[in-house]
Amino acid sequence: SPSSPSSPPSPHLPVTIEVAHEILIRYWSTLRWWLEENRARLRSHRQIEQAAALWKHNDEQPDFLLRGVRLAEAEEIYINYVDELSTDVQSFIEACLQERRLQKQKEESRLRQAQRTVGIMSILGLTAFSLAVLAYQQTQKAQLQELQALNSLSENFLLSNQQLEALLTSVRAGKELQKITPIIPVDIQTQTATILQQAVYGTQERNRLDNNSWVTSVSFSPDGQILASASADNTIKLWSPDGKLLKTLTGHSDAVNSVTFSPDSQTLASASTDNTIKLWSRNGDLISTLVGHRDGVNSVSFSPNGKLIASGSNDNTVKLWSVDGKLLATFSGHSQGVNSVSFSPSGDTIASASDEGKVKLWSLDGRLLTTIPAHTREVLSVSFSPDGQTIASASADHTVKLWSCNGTLLRTIEGHSAGVWNVIFSHDGNTIATASADKTVKLWTRAGNLLGTLQAHSHEVNSVSFSPDNKTLASASDDNTIRLWNLDTTQPKTFYGHTGNVSYVNFISDGNAIASLSADNTMKIWSLDGQLLKTLPSPINNVTSVSFSSDNKIVALASTDQTIQIRKPDGTLLHTFGGHGNWIMSMSFSPDNQILASASADKTIKLWSLDGRLLKTLTGHNGWVTNVKFSPDGKTIASASADKTIKLWSLDGRLLKTLQGHSASVWGISFAPDGKTIASASQDKTVKLWNLDGVLLKTLQGHLDLVANVSFSPDSKMIASASDDGTIKLWSVANGVLLKTLQGHSGGVRSVSFSPNGKMLVSGGEDATVKLWNLEKIELQTLDLDQLVTHACDRLHDYLTTNPNITPQDYQLCFGD
Repeated sequence: SPSSPSSPPSPHLPVTIEVAHEILIRYWSTLRWWLEENRARLRSHRQIEQAAALWKHNDEQPDFLLRGVRLAEAEEIYINYVDELSTDVQSFIEACLQERRLQKQKEESRLRQAQRTVGIMSILGLTAFSLAVLAYQQTQKAQLQELQALNSLSENFLLSNQQLEALLTSVRAGKELQKITPIIPVDIQTQTATILQQAVYGTQERNRLDNNSWVTSVSFSPDGQILASASADNTIKLWSPDGKLLKTLTGHSDAVNSVTFSPDSQTLASASTDNTIKLWSRNGDLISTLVGHRDGVNSVSFSPNGKLIASGSNDNTVKLWSVDGKLLATFSGHSQGVNSVSFSPSGDTIASASDEGKVKLWSLDGRLLTTIPAHTREVLSVSFSPDGQTIASASADHTVKLWSCNGTLLRTIEGHSAGVWNVIFSHDGNTIATASADKTVKLWTRAGNLLGTLQAHSHEVNSVSFSPDNKTLASASDDNTIRLWNLDTTQPKTFYGHTGNVSYVNFISDGNAIASLSADNTMKIWSLDGQLLKTLPSPINNVTSVSFSSDNKIVALASTDQTIQIRKPDGTLLHTFGGHGNWIMSMSFSPDNQILASASADKTIKLWSLDGRLLKTLTGHNGWVTNVKFSPDGKTIASASADKTIKLWSLDGRLLKTLQGHSASVWGISFAPDGKTIASASQDKTVKLWNLDGVLLKTLQGHLDLVANVSFSPDSKMIASASDDGTIKLWSVANGVLLKTLQGHSGGVRSVSFSPNGKMLVSGGEDATVKLWNLEKIELQTLDLDQLVTHACDRLHDYLTTNPNITPQDYQLCFGD
């Protein structure tokens, strides 16, 4: 499987393989992968192979053998197509048949025994009852085994990135559970709902469009009504957005390499290895053929006003055409084949990308404006951002590079483990999508942060296209499919400006502004739309902790010199005091803003009046005290420590409770606003919820690294946790269910905080960014089985209604007869 972004890139593929692939795409006149005559048999065959692998993985336990209808399908394949089955699969089916024979013999034996019992006890009338109980028990056992097998199969599909198969299998399990819930153990019910939840919320693939050959290019029409795909089988296909095939366009005599729509969606242009460009009406009628290139045409692009067409070819040239087919200009300057052409949004510049590793910018009259020595290997794709300020180039060297229009390198985006065939910007310019030979599609921010990886294709991905509303991404692959992905449109607003780790974020001014503190020794104040309102240079060096009073009228700053300064927000110094014997790691004001608590690496907590008088020193921890918080009523103080405990104290310094349960240092604590619950975040990767008596209520598991910070929503119903795994997780306080995982930071998340109205969340991270999340647009997860089945069927609607491989049984799962 493809390497994760954090893994070292795999070694380059041999050059001969990449060249062979290039030759196959560009020069083979006909290449079709013939479909098998029986799709249903192939589907059953794959399912039997999965079941056989599962049986083998579980030490050939009888519980994992096929039964009922599934065994009948396997038996038919075994009888008629045994030569197509591997030895392992044959052994598996034979074991299933043998188990059926044994069960039949047992049933016959039981029946004979029952008949003898009838003869002996007929007067008691127990026969019917005994057989009914026996049948009930056997049915119950079979249903339980079927449910467990479906759960295991769904998990396997999820692990192998077969998202639609996983979702469909989980729906089947959910439907089975709905029918037999009363007889299924609670743990199996929970397992089924959890796997279904993972499939529902982890599946971004919404539909799969099958083609007869490699799909080389895909493009949405600007009005969003048509999706066009180009193929190595010389054809172009037009699809509706839900996946229905509208028309197949024939006319090219060799592979079609590129398709694109005119800005008004009325004309489709196609570029082919047959050296021509063809223009088609949106209903598929051929308008004209543009002839002039002396070698295969790899790319075609309309100007923003729709009056011009640019094309790039293996003959090393870029040509400019009018839409009526007249050749206006030929741009010569590349020394090798041109793979991609793109108009700037203003329409006065054309960018071209070549096998020689360069990107060239041209005026419309053919003057060479700039040559960018972009990559060390072939440049496979070039694209302008919608605002015209950035040019993206994708290369066989596995990287994407972003350039200013004068050719200055802005940043290099790394993460793919093979050549990148295509790079495009979303229509709002906020997201970059890349398609790679490593079989993945990746989504990035303009700053180069990885937003997500779409995995499902089984071969190289050649092309991607955003729908006009940016909610869907289409990807085209050598695996003969186009896949339609649902994009998470809840990406946060990102505030750029800090140059160091953002360790503290919070809403101020009644939730109308955000304050952030960074290792760059500045505090920044932001408006909610991301405008930087003020930058406050730190009045002291090396701030280790900061705390605002609840009325935001004073701020406490702690330094590495172990002193505390009380200042006004404008920086005016009010008091300086000290007394700790090591770094101060956390501070917190009491609700009435009369007391400041400070927690230190010297293992103590100190309580201070705001003029610096030491009121009390709390001792008892055996490690650094990492965090300190007051309860909402101000009567209790909670402290977290590297000694793996949380301690609760009274204001007079008495130790009330020690909360034990974490297996590593505790880094964050928070009281729920209703004062009933305490949350703790630990290096052991968990969040724990406790009541004020110190009883552990729940352990929230799901993070993959240290959890640094926790925060309750204002209504005390939700908790947000920030982790070094780069994610924020939202949890239900009532039942501990994971509601949502927010991904967007490119490093550890250090701080997270809810807005006063609970509708927004702000986060700060090691990537030097502040992110603002709109929670009202985020779909929260559920474990309710009925809701999950409904959500799953909604997501499967297009796939079940348009994909030709769907069986009537699959369709009926969601839509009945």
